[in-house]
Amino acid sequence: MTGRRREHRLEFEGFTYLCRVAESPDPVTGPLVVIGGMMQDRGSWANYEKLLLAHASLVTVELPGFGAADPLPAEHGYDFLAAALRHLLVELDLRDANLLGTCYGGAIALRCAQRYPQHVSRLLLGAMTGRLPQPYLGMIPRWRAMVEEDRRDELADSLMATFVKPPDRRIPRHSAVWRMLSHQFRTQSGQDLAKACDHNARMLLHEWYEPIALDVPAVVYTGEQDHLTTPEQGQRLARELHAPFATFRDADHMFTLEQDVAHADLILRFCTGRPLTDLPYLSLLEHPADAAAV
Repeated sequence: MTGRRREHRLEFEGFTYLCRVAESPDPVTGPLVVIGGMMQDRGSWANYEKLLLAHASLVTVELPGFGAADPLPAEHGYDFLAAALRHLLVELDLRDANLLGTCYGGAIALRCAQRYPQHVSRLLLGAMTGRLPQPYLGMIPRWRAMVEEDRRDELADSLMATFVKPPDRRIPRHSAVWRMLSHQFRTQSGQDLAKACDHNARMLLHEWYEPIALDVPAVVYTGEQDHLTTPEQGQRLARELHAPFATFRDADHMFTLEQDVAHADLILRFCTGRPLTDLPYLSLLEHPADAAAV
């Protein structure tokens, strides 16, 4: 049995944005609201519908600046995007929402949970760091130049080296993920590239992470071989948020594609309050009580 699927077009402060709602016929937890990475859209999470809909509704969001939503100039920061996410939760009456933010979307989901905890039941942060990696920040001007000079192949190669490890047979489906991302990076439209440039410029203009108290349950995790938002960076953020931290075995930054079944299981366990202990797909699990002081 499957539930209804609806598309919504909303407006916040003059910017149009979109979301897709896939309703669970028999939910056991609040809706999962997903804000993905800067180059993801609401279709990037389609595979998770079949993994989650038996237990939870899935809401995939293209906030201003993402996907087919209106472009968002870089002077609008993460407070604006967090307010836009709150607008979605209110407009669609998404009560007891579980927020999932991965990579770039993690900054937005975290800021929303910090500023509007009354609208959030639980928070999941994947491949998220409290401190932006300096090597990434150093590449932003070079990537913008590649975009302006239409050096597509060079840009794609650079992005691939940044986001994903070279094909590694120890990582499930890694070669397929590599090929898919390489094609995606090489075929981005001019509008997609312009939005990515705005996202990167936003990182340089606004505070990525603010040490505001978090009053909702949270968990932080990434792939054990993530070399962009490394396990060490995620672990430090988790300790600052007094949240558990975990790593997916045999996965890198793209664990959402490489380990989707395991990721869906972790999502449902956390959102329904079940323990995350003794899970074979996790190579590390650290609880706040075990964490050393930062």
